[in-house]
Amino acid sequence: MALTALEVKRLTCPEDKKHIKKSDGNGLYILVKSNGSKLWRMRYRFNRKHQELAFGQYPTVSLADARAFATEARLLLVQGINPAEERKAKKRASADNTNRLFNNVALEWWEKQASSWTEDHAKKVKRWIEVDLKALSKLPVDQIDQGHLTEIMLAIEADGKRRKAPVVLSIVNRIFGYALAHRLTRSNPAQGLPLGDILQPAPKVQHRAAVTKSSALGQLIRDIDKTESGSFCTVEALKLLPRLFLRPKEIRYLRWECVDFEKKLLIIPAEEMKRNREHLVPLATQVVEQLQSIQAVTGYSPYVFPNDRNSNKPLSKNVMTNRLRDLGYPADVMTAHGFRATASTLLHEQGWPSPVIETQLAHLVGTATERAYNRSLYLAERRKMMQSWADQLDALRDGANVVPIGGRSYA
Repeated sequence: MALTALEVKRLTCPEDKKHIKKSDGNGLYILVKSNGSKLWRMRYRFNRKHQELAFGQYPTVSLADARAFATEARLLLVQGINPAEERKAKKRASADNTNRLFNNVALEWWEKQASSWTEDHAKKVKRWIEVDLKALSKLPVDQIDQGHLTEIMLAIEADGKRRKAPVVLSIVNRIFGYALAHRLTRSNPAQGLPLGDILQPAPKVQHRAAVTKSSALGQLIRDIDKTESGSFCTVEALKLLPRLFLRPKEIRYLRWECVDFEKKLLIIPAEEMKRNREHLVPLATQVVEQLQSIQAVTGYSPYVFPNDRNSNKPLSKNVMTNRLRDLGYPADVMTAHGFRATASTLLHEQGWPSPVIETQLAHLVGTATERAYNRSLYLAERRKMMQSWADQLDALRDGANVVPIGGRSYA
């Protein structure tokens, strides 16, 4: 006899039993347990074997719902399909679709790549995946086309970050390369996307401000070296910046393990450099002495310039720029990054070979083979140049009018 909704609601298991079964007919029944739970089941035969299907728990699954599920199962049986196997196939398909979702594929790719990146870069790429590419997150990779990516690129441009668009697109390209390799898709919509035709032309590059006159540079170095205000690490980091040709971030992240006092050399690992290549920086005698005095103060930290709040973290971002502002140098006069332009401009004017200067700036010079196998490219020449440059900065600071460099004299 068929059950009623009220009867199902009132069903209880006798105290002397672990469970009871109440049939609704055509194989559908409800299993009532001693703990009070009520579970829908359907018993059927397939290939001469008895099998069961679970339809869920009452009251989440009502009597009407259970009957509907049972009807669907019986329709499959009429077609010669085992309802239990059909359910398993759907679960497998669902799991496969989940694995193919862009967000899952992207994060799987990210996890495999992150160990080869710096911590900052890994965080940045993950943020691009989770924030900038969020609109793709729930789409299967094999359903994403160039129209989807165009919308992403336009959204980045509309957010005022046009320069980030090609970088994000390159990440999408790598993610789809990973998806192709694992047969999750048959196409890569990022490949060949005409970004230049989609976005507005990029504005002309505005170069960072830099002091390039000897007299002005002498006053700047004098202010940096002799003004006593500011925290120890900030003051010393800014003193070091014009003498090493490094980027501000590379100064902030400089570790003591990179300093070879005996060889008078910084050996900066590839992961700490912008172009992901190991970089050698010859140290002038003055720089060695400065680093030795700094080590006496910050040697307890892995970083040459540790963070004031946490010695296991580097100096905070923008502190050197902020100190320049405190010294009276606005953004249109001098920037922390501008010291590289200062050195490049003056040293080129003074006749130092361009490959030597560019190598010291960690720019790409020579053939790919030379870069791969000769990490000490122009090292002897660079040693001479770095010592000469440090001597010139000291002389300008101390009021010299003429400083001989590279065999020539400049006022």
